[in-house]
Amino acid sequence: MKVVHHLLLAVMLMITSTASAQIFKADSLLAQYKYPEALEIYKSFNPQQLKCGEAMNAAIAAAQCDEDSLAVMYVGIALEADPSYFDERISVTELLQDCRLLPEWEALQAENERRLENAMHKYDIPLRRELLEIYHSDQNVRGHLIMASRQTPPDQQKLSELYAEMIKIDSINYSKAIRLLDTYGWIPRSKVGAANQALFFVIQHASSDVIDRYIPIFEMAANNGDIPKDLFAKMYDRQLLYAGKPQKYGTQRVRKEAGSGQMVLWKIEDPDNVNALRREMGLPPLDDFPQ
Repeated sequence: MKVVHHLLLAVMLMITSTASAQIFKADSLLAQYKYPEALEIYKSFNPQQLKCGEAMNAAIAAAQCDEDSLAVMYVGIALEADPSYFDERISVTELLQDCRLLPEWEALQAENERRLENAMHKYDIPLRRELLEIYHSDQNVRGHLIMASRQTPPDQQKLSELYAEMIKIDSINYSKAIRLLDTYGWIPRSKVGAANQALFFVIQHASSDVIDRYIPIFEMAANNGDIPKDLFAKMYDRQLLYAGKPQKYGTQRVRKEAGSGQMVLWKIEDPDNVNALRREMGLPPLDDFPQ
């Protein structure tokens, strides 16, 4: 009996070791922006067996493969696995961008935020909530606009309504963001968490003179690790685009022709080294991007 027991134990350890190696491989692929390959590995596991962080990584891989319903399922599993678990990426991230347009998302986001508020006692919760309201209103209307533009044929009336709504929301958010920046200066992550990224999105969607005025604040924040470097890269490139200069990081697109729906990269200053520069800013390579 002891021999059988030892054999069973050895087999279980081997299975566990193999599973851990597969998860590690999936996480590594995710870090290399190889989302389809990573997702296939995550899918090979029983979702209920994934740990919180593993389920969140699976959600990001699924979202980046346009499998938004699957991504939402993985987020739900991450929250169910541990009643104290929360993840800032559920509240603020471009990696789960389209998930927020699904009806199940609001409840998941509210539960995540409830847990975060209970745990992060040093946060200024009223200020965080104000910033999150700005962030979600900015991003949600753009998400709906993008989704509507993908319909065949597109509903022109719906597009016009969404565009008008976006302009209205941008105007309201601009006033709020400028007031916050002029009152507090930069709002650090230690005070509100990743909700401070709302300020980036509002200024990024503003005019060139506004970007010129506030970009030093965002450069400082990126250098201090207070916002992701890829956000600053996008603002820096947009500033160059507005000035009619070649961009540095290849984050900005323009319409190929007036009235065309096809988007192409704005000209790049150093095409041969752009991927190395992007890597430094936490951006995926441009190899397969239409030029």
